Amino acid sequence: MAETPGPASEADWDKSVQQFQHDLDEMVGLVKNSRTDLFAKIPHGDGQTILRQALVLADHNAYHLGQLVDLRRALGTWPQP
Repeated sequence: MAETPGPASEADWDKSVQQFQHDLDEMVGLVKNSRTDLFAKIPHGDGQTILRQALVLADHNAYHLGQLVDLRRALGTWPQP
């Protein structure tokens, strides 16, 4: 398995987090928009719908959030209450 390099700097990490949040906000806005047809096929896709992509995104993000929680627990960096 190929190694994935980490961000080159804290600024790069912050930029990545900001981009993630921006993209997530865009998807949330799309889903919340009453004019969005969640069952419409995405024009550049192969039959996927907006609803399917939103569910895939939610599942994907939940998986990686779980990885981050496990990592913080393993490293002992979980915030104390």
